[in-house]
Amino acid sequence: MKTIFKTASLIVLVTCLVSPNVYGQNGLSDNLSITSTVFQKGLTPSKNLTEYTPTNSLRVEKPTNSAEFSGTTNRRDRSFGIDKYYPRRGTQNFVNFYLGLNNWLEDGDLPNSDKAYSLIPINSWYFGVNFDNVTNILGPLYLDWGIGASLMDYAFENTRVQVVKEDDGIVFQELADITGRKSKINVGYLNVHFVPTITFGRYRDFRVGFGVYGGYRISSNTKMKFDDADGNKQKEKVKDSFHINSFKYGFRAQIGWDFFDMFFNYDLVEFFNEDVDAPRLTPVTFGIVF
Repeated sequence: MKTIFKTASLIVLVTCLVSPNVYGQNGLSDNLSITSTVFQKGLTPSKNLTEYTPTNSLRVEKPTNSAEFSGTTNRRDRSFGIDKYYPRRGTQNFVNFYLGLNNWLEDGDLPNSDKAYSLIPINSWYFGVNFDNVTNILGPLYLDWGIGASLMDYAFENTRVQVVKEDDGIVFQELADITGRKSKINVGYLNVHFVPTITFGRYRDFRVGFGVYGGYRISSNTKMKFDDADGNKQKEKVKDSFHINSFKYGFRAQIGWDFFDMFFNYDLVEFFNEDVDAPRLTPVTFGIVF
């Protein structure tokens, strides 16, 4: 009797444990069967049925302002430094170096090579250092302005030419008993310039400007290097004003793209004072800014 009771109890216990699993499986099968039957019959599923979306999914949204998200624009701005040089607003200041070549005009033309004061442009250097500023005026209009110092060499084509200062004029005389190696005039200036500039392009990286500049002479000298009649190397340097104008001013044009600029200076004041006997020479300079 006890054996029969134990056996019956064991059967009841096993039945209780197995029944929930069977019910779950039947329920799942019923659901799948119902859904399958619905699609087979071409019926539309209930709108109350929603598709399961994992709770740990990550949604990535692109910012509405595409300009802020544009990697191309940011890379270009960083690469070319556009806003660093020509700011969208306000004033930006920096140090620039100027390197160029000098010459002068006589009655609007370059002096003939047979003139004692004709120059070798490739040896007539212009070197300057400026504290420059760029101020945004309105939209693409800027003012490029600054102050600096420059050294200007005027190297004569005839290396035996000596510049002699007289009371009422300047004489360019040729020394016959030497072998010339170099002869030039060197002048130092303090300068200012004001150049309105227009920028072009989406990034304002192309620009054209036209304005004015002025300078005050702070030094001047002549320098000669030659071999004398005995073949000895000689050097001669004379510091004097040589009747050179103390002030100068003129027009300045410049054009640039990104970090590269070119400039052209045309003096409106003659190199030598008007009240002395000297050639009527007008200096011009062409160079680059870096």
